[in-house]
Amino acid sequence: MRFRDDRGGFTLVEVMIALVILAIVVLIAASSFRGMMEKYRVEDETKQMFAHLMDARGRAMQRNRAFFVNVNVHDYQTYEDSFPAPNGNGALDNDTLVANVVVRHDIATTIPGGNFRFSRNGLASEEGSIRFSSTAEADYDCITVIATRVKMGKFNTGTNLCDEK
Repeated sequence: MRFRDDRGGFTLVEVMIALVILAIVVLIAASSFRGMMEKYRVEDETKQMFAHLMDARGRAMQRNRAFFVNVNVHDYQTYEDSFPAPNGNGALDNDTLVANVVVRHDIATTIPGGNFRFSRNGLASEEGSIRFSSTAEADYDCITVIATRVKMGKFNTGTNLCDEK
């Protein structure tokens, strides 16, 4: 006669305990993954906007005409000063739209009105910072615009400033 201990296998209780442990591990991993994805989305939007600003600044110098930037809460646009032809008049009126980007995270800016331009020599007309609002701890979530440079950084809640990296 054979006893139950001689047979291999698992009891139903052992299988259920293993499944509960596995479910807890999956839930923890999924929560961590969501937080990580939020962080990367903020960084991606910051880097994309930085690239558009650097492109507008470079084109202003290359084409010898002003480029305008309008920053709103959910989007931003860049325009090339092309009206009246051929080199524009230095004012935003019926000019060529270069980029119109809608973003997922709210944008906060210290630039007056959220509008500025890059002159023909690449200098910004206004100074301040642009920040993507999020609870995620992204490595890059803000951009500083100064007359002679544009830099990315991390927003410091203690000083309310963008710490450039």
